[in-house]
Parts: sequence; C-alpha cells; structure tokens
Amino acid sequence: MGVVGGVLLASLIWTSCTVVKEDRTDCPCALRVELYKLPSWPVNLSFTASGFREEMTVKGDTTLLLQVPKGGVQMLAVAGASLPQEDAFRIPRGYDSPPLYLHTEWLETPGDSARVKVQLHKHFCTLSLSFDGPPGWGEPYWAEVRGSVDALSLDGTPQEGPFSCRLDTGSSLRLPRQGAEDELWLDIAMPDRVVRSFALGNYLLEAGYNWEAADLEDLPLQIRLSVTTLSFRTRYWSTVVPLNVEI
Repeated sequence: MGVVGGVLLASLIWTSCTVVKEDRTDCPCALRVELYKLPSWPVNLSFTASGFREEMTVKGDTTLLLQVPKGGVQMLAVAGASLPQEDAFRIPRGYDSPPLYLHTEWLETPGDSARVKVQLHKHFCTLSLSFDGPPGWGEPYWAEVRGSVDALSLDGTPQEGPFSCRLDTGSSLRLPRQGAEDELWLDIAMPDRVVRSFALGNYLLEAGYNWEAADLEDLPLQIRLSVTTLSFRTRYWSTVVPLNVEI
C-alpha cells in the first residue's frame, strides 16, 4: 500500500471513530410515568409546557412512556373529577365535593430521559350522618352543612368561598379539605325552620380529625336528636349539646 493509500485509510478510520456532537436541544425527552396505588376512578392526566399540551385517561396502575419537551412540563393527575378549565376545582352551591384525588408536580426534563412516580392523594372526607330521634321533629327533618371552602386549588389547597349542602335523614356528603381557620356548621332543621346551628368543624377537631393528612379519612358521625339534647358520636369520641328549644 502506498503512502497516499495509507493516509487515506487512516483518515477513514479516524472519521468513523470520532463522536459527532450533534445539537439535541430540540429533541424530546422520553418521560416514563409510573402510576401506582390508584383509586378505582379513572385518572385524567395532563402534561403542559410552552406550546405543548397532552391529555389522556387511564385506569388502574400502569406505566406510560411519553415524548415531552426538554426543560420541564407541568403534570396534573386527577381522579373523581374532570381536568379543570381554570386554576381550581370549584364546588357549586348546594353540592358536596367531588371524590377528588390529586397529584400535581413540575417535572424537570433537562436530558434525553426522565422518570416520575405518581400516587394520587385523597382530598375529601365522606361525612356519614345517621339520624335517630323522636317523631315530634317532623317528617322529614333535615340537616345542612355550611362552610367557608368552596374550591380546591390544583395542589389541593383550600380556597375560601361559601359552601352548603343539604342532607336528608340517613345520608352522607363529601367535605373538601379544610384549613385551620375554615368554618364548618351543621344546621338541624324542621320542615319550616332551622332549629339550631352547631360548630361542626370544632367538633371534628375535638374528635381528633386531621385535615392536614395526605389522604383524608372518612368519618361516620351519628347524630341523635332528643327533645332537649343533640348528641354527636364517632368511633372514638362523643359529645352531647343542650338543645334549649321547644319542639
């Protein structure tokens, strides 16, 4: 082999072994999304960034492989409700909270691949009301729960607003997550008037209820009506309140 041929061969070998550093700034990031311990409700997901939005619905624990922009995307996972059209989940007057499970997170996606584990948290408390009282209360008597939280932000933070939901005997309602200063009231009424209002939020705190838990617990609350008193009872706590009204 001549000198020219040897130089040419060496040049080809050097070129084939050289790593070509291409600009991958515009290449997408392969995002692995692992969803586990999901509730029985279908989960609605959205991934958003500047000029990018992708939505989907899944059910049951699963793993997704997505192509998302590099830099970062905002992820929102919702079960028990649709993806919101604004920056909060609002509860219409007269309705209770949806069975809302949430997970929201800003995902850093600087490289070619990224991974996130998603577990939704329960942001509502199902309050079961069991009435037991004398027939002199009218047929039927009813109750209404009023509060000062009528929306949850996308991360589950309570937002101030008028909440109210009427109950008939032996029913239940879902309460949204509450803050430390938020009010909850229980009105006991006959067909023609409200008999008395009770500071339900204070009673729940006395019973040891934790509104700051990652997953809110449901609470069976038995209410017994008598001519002179009204009693509240849960599994580990009870109190009796004088009624001081004429039936």
